[in-house]
This record gives sequence, structure tokens and C-alpha cells, in this order.
Amino acid sequence: MLAFAMVVVCSGAPPAEQTADSSRAPAPAATSFNDGGRTAAKSPASVVPAAPPTKAAGSDWSCFRGPRCGVSSWNNAPLDWDGSTARGVVWKTPLATSCTSSPVVWRNHIYITEANHDERAVVAFDTENGRQLWRQVVPDGGGGEALPSVADSALALPTPACDADGVCALFGTGDLACFSHDGKLRWKNFLQRPVIGYGHASSPAIWNKMVFIQLDWQENGKVLCLDGTSGKTIWERQRSRGASWSSPIVIPEADGSPIWVANANGSITGFDKKGQVVWDLDGVTGQVAPSPTWADNRLYLLNVGSSLMCYGGATNPKLLWQYKKGLSETSSPLVTHGLLFMAVTPGSLVCLDATTGEQQWKQRAPGAYASLVGSGDRVYCMGRDGTTLVVAAERTFRQIALCELSDGADATPAMADGRMFIRSNHFLWCLGTKKLQ
Repeated sequence: MLAFAMVVVCSGAPPAEQTADSSRAPAPAATSFNDGGRTAAKSPASVVPAAPPTKAAGSDWSCFRGPRCGVSSWNNAPLDWDGSTARGVVWKTPLATSCTSSPVVWRNHIYITEANHDERAVVAFDTENGRQLWRQVVPDGGGGEALPSVADSALALPTPACDADGVCALFGTGDLACFSHDGKLRWKNFLQRPVIGYGHASSPAIWNKMVFIQLDWQENGKVLCLDGTSGKTIWERQRSRGASWSSPIVIPEADGSPIWVANANGSITGFDKKGQVVWDLDGVTGQVAPSPTWADNRLYLLNVGSSLMCYGGATNPKLLWQYKKGLSETSSPLVTHGLLFMAVTPGSLVCLDATTGEQQWKQRAPGAYASLVGSGDRVYCMGRDGTTLVVAAERTFRQIALCELSDGADATPAMADGRMFIRSNHFLWCLGTKKLQ
């Protein structure tokens, strides 16, 4: 089972006791396609031209699923591409490893992590042309302790996070490192070796330079909060909820204060910024991988073999409804235009009324591990084979486009103004036609 992670940002501090290994492998050359396929690109006949581009606050895709739980701040994501012919492809860059951590974007930088049992690294690329800007190896802090017995790719499941100060990355070795945007190490912590099947996948959630870490493992589980400037622990809470691959999110109370939300087997728990439990509610059960979604003052959580639960309110959530039919195994739900969308195992897309839980429609779709993303009035469902189904965010099913990538993909796409960035098994792709500002 793969899982994906939500993160926000990590600010840095002066270099810690270790310095990142700045030795770097030769950067693979990005393949540019002149005008990005603008000349060759033709919109499918079913595609309705999008409205003029608009954006909401928080336009940088700074974390897993972006800062709005998968909904892009921009309404003009691409609608037509073909990886085999380069139509709609601005550039693509070969990658050294096949991992499922998702890309994140800050201004003109795009970040990914990569890993094998020899080394783990954070890599920065130029969003305009795909050129590698820097690659920093994160040394193992385990003092010779054996690495987890997982696949190479499972050592880089969590998605990095970034803000104006830099980028933060957590690895399946237990190493957490923060870098400036020019690749200088700001601080690094070794948390402890994960004890969890498939590999650790939960990523940090960050608010106002406070870094929340969820470590729900088979043994020695805990949640903790770090100072984003120094990396020092602010508070730590031991807990025993079993293994979870879900990632925490931050939701706002009425006064704007954060509630850190940790999703695990049988419970959904809210912590305030001092580490006190605000509420601890019944949650979905099993090997929980999908991350929760917050939209319109409602909290949604689900897991295959369990249920989809909707709670209302942040301060004192109340269960509003449950849905117990086919559910997602790894893909997190998307809520937009009053509707909830989920990629159901093994290959369906389901639409519910987000207020009542009433099913609107169910259609065959590419089998997806990646979480759904949305732009404007459109929903993007990317299958493991790299095929993306684009549908209208409407109560009646309407297919807008079906696009091929020519490479498999499990990582969740990142969005920018007129662009989509996808990490596939072998490449980092930039899709679209619009020149970034």
C-alpha cells in the first residue's frame, strides 16, 4: 500500500551540527519542447474553453495536495496533453529514482525527494525549463542502525513542504531536514527509525513556523511539534493508535488558531498549538492511508473497508453523515463546488453531495493511487498507468478530456498558473502552454 502526505512549509535556521552533502550526481538534461507544444496542441472536441484565469489566496502549491486539500488556487490547469508526442508538454526531465513523494512548487522552484538504501536527497528544479538547480544529500542520523526493511522508493514516501524560507523533507529513515531555497542546510533532526510496514508516509503539517509530525507506527507511536526556525521540539505526545500512512492537516478555529488533525486507525484527533487534545473522535478503521480533507467547515475522512465520515465544525465537530459503499484505498478525497469526489479501488470515480453524502454518480476511471486534484470547475483523476481523466465538477457525469502520459505515475500532481507538474516513474513533467510569471 502506498500513502501520500500533506505538508505545508518549513522555515529554516542556521546550519545544524551536520552539513548536507553537496556532492551531486550530474543533473539529467531536461527535454524542452520549444513552445511547449502550443502549436501542435488541439483541444478535444468535448473541451469547453476555461474562463479567464483567476486565483485564490495561497497560489503556491507548497505541500502535498496544495494548501487547499487538492483544489488549485488557479482555474486554468491544462486540458490536453500526450506524452508520447509531446503535445502539451513544456518540458520533461529524467529522474534518477522512481519514488512516490509528490512534487511541490514555490515561485520558480519545484522540489522532489529521492531515495535508495545508499542515500536520500532533496532535489530542486527550475519550473520554467526543468533544469536541476541543486541536489542535497541528507545524511543518515541513525548512528549505524539498520535501515527499515522496505523498498528503496518507500524511503521517500512523504512529500516535502516549502514556504518563503525554504523547503523541508522527511524521509522513511526518520531524518527530517530543512534547506534554504538556494540549497543550504538550515537544520536537521533524526526523529527515530520508523517501525511501520510499507514505509513511513505521513508528512509534516506546518503553521506559522511550527512543524507538526505524525508518527503513528506499529511501535512507539507519537505526535510532536517542532520550532520551524531551530528544529527544536516544542512538545511531544506519546500515543498508541497503531500504524497510519495518512498525513495530518491543519484546520482553523473561528479565531484563526490552528488545530492539527491526525488521522489513524479508529480515531481522528485534533491538537491545539500547545499539544493539548481539543477533541478525539471515532474515525475510520484499518490500514488508514488516505489523508483527511477540510472544506466548507467540514472534515472528511475515509478508508477502504471502513467508511467515509463527514464531521461538521472545527471546534466541536459533530458527525453529519457516513457513506459505506466502495471507497479509496490510498487516494485522498477532493471537495469542490459542493461535491465530494473519490477514486474508488480498483477503478471508479464516485461523486457525492458533500453536504448530505448522497451519491450523484459513479463511473469507470483509471485505477488511481494518486490523490485527486481540481482546477476551476474540473476534477483530475490520474491513474497508475499515467492516464488522466478530466471530468466536470457537476452532479451529472461529464467527461472533459482523457490524456495519456506514456509513463506510469503514483505521485499526486502539483498545480501552477496554466501548468501541471507530474512526477511519473521515470520523469518529472511540466504540462501546459502558459509561461509562468
